[in-house]
Amino acid sequence: MSPMAGGGEERRAGPRSCPSGVCREGSALLGVMTGGGRLAYLPEPVFVDRAFADRLDAAGRPEMRYRFTEPCAEAACAQWTGTACGVIDHILDDPDATDGTDVAQDGGALPVCGIRRDCRWFAQRGAAACGVCPTVVADTGGSATYRSTHG
Repeated sequence: MSPMAGGGEERRAGPRSCPSGVCREGSALLGVMTGGGRLAYLPEPVFVDRAFADRLDAAGRPEMRYRFTEPCAEAACAQWTGTACGVIDHILDDPDATDGTDVAQDGGALPVCGIRRDCRWFAQRGAAACGVCPTVVADTGGSATYRSTHG
């Protein structure tokens, strides 16, 4: 995946970007989870090759420590509802999943993000998705495929 610029640019042709992808060859590293449970975004996503994916996998469950992006799989993804991504809808619609403090409102500053113009979550839910995005941790090692550090 080539580096992508954020927000204000026109959307490129092709599938939306999933901001909660898995660590595998061909995905891109979106950011690193901090000790405080927030995502520290890279200025631009970095392509993941097989050697890098293998190193991260060897250390165990890379999705707990990093966030990856890849093309949204839509119907091929277990989180797809038939029309949208269920992850961001669940986080924003479930009052127990978020305390609301991170949601950018009324033109508040959004986190710097290298995939916003193509992001599935941003296209689906706008600034509210960007507001909670830094708190979402993919967890493909359990029965759930994500969690939010809000609750």
